[in-house]
Amino acid sequence: MTAVAPLFSDPYRQRFAELMARRREPDAIAKLRRAAFDRFEKQGLPTRQQEAWRLTDLSALQAIGWQRPGDVPVDTGTLPTLDKTPTHRLVFVNGRFAPGLSRLRDLRGKTLIASLGQALLTHPELIEPHLDRLPGLKNQPFADLNTAFWEDGVLIYLPHGTVVETPIHLIFHTTGDSVAVHPRLLLVMEAQTQATVVVEYGGQGRYLHGPLAELAVGEGAVLDYHQLQEEAPGAFHLGGIRLRQKRASQANLHLIALGGQLARVDLDALLDGEGARCQINGLTLARNQQFSDVHVRVEHAQPHGTSEQVFKSVLDDKARTVFDGMIHVRQHAQKTDARQTNRNLLLSRQAQAQANPRLEILADDVKCGHGSSTGFLDPDAEFYLRARGIPVAQARALLVHAFANDSLNRIHLTPLRERLARLLAGRLALDFLEEEKP
Repeated sequence: MTAVAPLFSDPYRQRFAELMARRREPDAIAKLRRAAFDRFEKQGLPTRQQEAWRLTDLSALQAIGWQRPGDVPVDTGTLPTLDKTPTHRLVFVNGRFAPGLSRLRDLRGKTLIASLGQALLTHPELIEPHLDRLPGLKNQPFADLNTAFWEDGVLIYLPHGTVVETPIHLIFHTTGDSVAVHPRLLLVMEAQTQATVVVEYGGQGRYLHGPLAELAVGEGAVLDYHQLQEEAPGAFHLGGIRLRQKRASQANLHLIALGGQLARVDLDALLDGEGARCQINGLTLARNQQFSDVHVRVEHAQPHGTSEQVFKSVLDDKARTVFDGMIHVRQHAQKTDARQTNRNLLLSRQAQAQANPRLEILADDVKCGHGSSTGFLDPDAEFYLRARGIPVAQARALLVHAFANDSLNRIHLTPLRERLARLLAGRLALDFLEEEKP
């Protein structure tokens, strides 16, 4: 009898079977896992023949046999901090909660900030109605991989009227080669709540980070969400964010991308309440042969919604970025005000930026617009600075800093903004000073 060639997903099927054998969780969660794995198995990893992935080359990722990481010690000095600011701090190492590196301050009432894996055992009633319930990221295989393979992550539950004044700092650190982790973040904000969340991804080695965040923002709630991707140079980051906002809510999202060999974020935002407001601020710094890809869909489903997207990138060497943005306004979402801006600064003739801003408007009483620009440093501005005695490296650094600093100034969390400003200044000084060496 002729042997049947193994299916592409056989390694994934074996890993999934091993995961299900060691998990002890409610049937509803197990059912979600199986459904997600079935979807992934049916479609497999994306290829460049698919429109949404035609500019994203995953051949380097597909050549690696990813494994579940083991437990490794971590030098606490390598983990990021928010200076001396008090925070609710949760640290995850190789996808698993590290209580010795974490610290939760006093929480009031029924507010819960906890490991998702542990909360599944103690508070399943807060997870089952919300996990994998938000719309968006349809036919996105990495979102399905996360739902199938997540082992731990964070649950943040804020009951009605709760204001968490202390920032919530979540750190996901991965160490190792050919290892894959799929952390999950579930944020449920009931009506009239407020929170500031900082999520950081980083590590050491050649690994795959495949996170998925679900952000449910209730009526009148206010969320300040910051995501900092500073992966190792050889790492892959393929993440997703689902956001749903109710009436009169406000979500301010800041997406900063600095690291990784290949990094992509798929963001689906649904403004599902009258008067909802959403601001998305993105900044990418890429060099060498880094590739960064951002796909954003903002959907206005109710009247009087407001959204603003501003995405900037600074590219050096042979770095590449892709920005694919969509604003969709449903028929009954009258009085929508939506804006989308993409600006790219090239520091090298070999750097590339590709943009695809789009509008789909089915309502007739709206204010919507989009635009994109790509270019090099202004030679007149550089000449102006050099004519006043500023060396060429410093002049170029000042111009780039002015371009990127607008994105940083949108971040109101002072310790994070100042840390990013120092990081930006240090990188620019190093890059341009190296250019001047003989």
